[in-house]
Amino acid sequence: MDPDAPHPGSATPDPAGAGGAEPPGRRLAPRHASSPARPRSTSWTLSLVLVAVLAFAGSLAGFGVLRLQGNVRTVGDLGALIARDDEGGSTATPDTDAWEGRPLNFLVIGSDDRGGANGEIGGVVGGMRSDTALLVHVAADRSRVEVVSIPRDSEVRIPACHLDRDPAGRMSEPTKDKFNAAFSLGGASGDPGLAGLCTAATVAENTGIDVGADFAIVDFAGFEGMVDAIGGVRLCVPEAIRDTHRNTDLDLDAGWHDLTGGQALDYVRARYVTGSDNSDTQRIPRQQKFIGAVVRKVTSSDVLTSPRSVAGFLEQGTRALTLSGDLASMRSLAGLGWRMRGLDPEQVTFVTVPTGPKPGSAGRVLWTDDADLLWQRIAADEPVAPEPAPGSTSTPAPDATGDQATPGGGTPPAGTDVPQPAVTPRTAEDPDDVLCG
Repeated sequence: MDPDAPHPGSATPDPAGAGGAEPPGRRLAPRHASSPARPRSTSWTLSLVLVAVLAFAGSLAGFGVLRLQGNVRTVGDLGALIARDDEGGSTATPDTDAWEGRPLNFLVIGSDDRGGANGEIGGVVGGMRSDTALLVHVAADRSRVEVVSIPRDSEVRIPACHLDRDPAGRMSEPTKDKFNAAFSLGGASGDPGLAGLCTAATVAENTGIDVGADFAIVDFAGFEGMVDAIGGVRLCVPEAIRDTHRNTDLDLDAGWHDLTGGQALDYVRARYVTGSDNSDTQRIPRQQKFIGAVVRKVTSSDVLTSPRSVAGFLEQGTRALTLSGDLASMRSLAGLGWRMRGLDPEQVTFVTVPTGPKPGSAGRVLWTDDADLLWQRIAADEPVAPEPAPGSTSTPAPDATGDQATPGGGTPPAGTDVPQPAVTPRTAEDPDDVLCG
C-alpha cells in the first residue's frame, strides 16, 4: 500500500437531519455538511478537456460533438447533493459559450485508480485515490486561464461528505487530513461522482471558490494515448533527471527530448528523482512544465493542420475523461472553446498554492497567508500575477527582508484591492527552452 495513501474518516448518520436553506453567500457545500469553524488563515494535465477545447474549438463541431459525447464517461446527476448560489450552465450550441459573461471554475483530478489498464501502468492497488488536483479558472472575459496546482499533501479541513446518492443519506465526519484524502473518503463506495464531489466540497471549504459539481477526472491510460496521438511532446530537460527509486523508468539526459506517452507519464508521475526532496511539491513544477509543452504542441501548425492528429487527440482525450456537472456536455465545452479560440499559450498561467512545512509532521504542508490572497484574487476574477516586466524572469526576486517580492514587480491591476500573492507563475511558454539551445 502507498505510504501516502489517506485514511478516510468513519461514516456517521447525517448530523444535520433534513437540513434547511443555506446561509446567504455560502458557496458550494454538501447539503448536510458540517465542519469546524474556519480559522483566520487558511496535477497534472491542464484538463486535457481544456487543452482540447482551446486548441480544437472549430474542430470539435466538425469532428462530431455527439460522437465525442459518446466517448466520455459521466457521473450522473449530483444536483440533489449540492447547494449553489447560481443557476449553473445552460444548453449551448457548438459555437455558443454556455457560461457567457461569468468566470468558470472547475477541478481537474488526476486519478490514481489502479484497476484495469491503469493497474498495468502503475501497479494494482485497491481503493479510489487521487494523485493531483488542479483548480482551473477561466476569466469572465475569456482573456486568460489560470491553473492552480493544489499539493496533495496539504493539510486541509475536509467537510462532511455524502457517502451515497441519497440527499438525506450517510455522511462522513468532518476531519483534517491531507487534501487527497477527500477523494478516497468520498469514493469509499467506489462511486467516482461522490469522490469528486467530496474533493470539490473540500476546495470550497478551504478556499471559498465555488466549483459546484464541475470536475474532470483523468486517468493514466488515457493520458498516454493523448500524448501519442499528437506524435509525442518535445521538452527541454536542463539537467539530467532519473527516478532514484525506480518506481518509473524515468532516466533522461540533459537536453531536448521527444517524449512518447509512456515517457511523458513517467516524467509527470515520478516523485523520487535526482536532486529532489521526494515531496509532492517538487514534482508539481515538472507537471506544469509538461502541461505547457502540451499546450504549445496542440496549438502548433503541426497538429492543427493534421486532421489525423486532431481526431486522435480528441478520441483519446475524451476516452480518458470522467466528467460531471455542466462540463459533461461536449456541446457546452465546444462553445467555450469557440469563444476562446484565439487564446495564446502565454495567457495560460500556472501557479502552485503557497505552502510551508507543517512543524513536526513528515511530508505534510500548510497553506500560507499568500494562499488566502491567491483565492481572493481568483474569486475577484483578477489575474493571480501581473504581467512580468520586459526582460524579467518568472521567478520572484527576494526583497530587502529576504522574503519573496511580488512576481515581476509592479502593482495590482486597477479595480481590485486584493494584494498580489507571492507566487511563482509559469506560462505555457517555457523559459527553460533557452537552456537547451
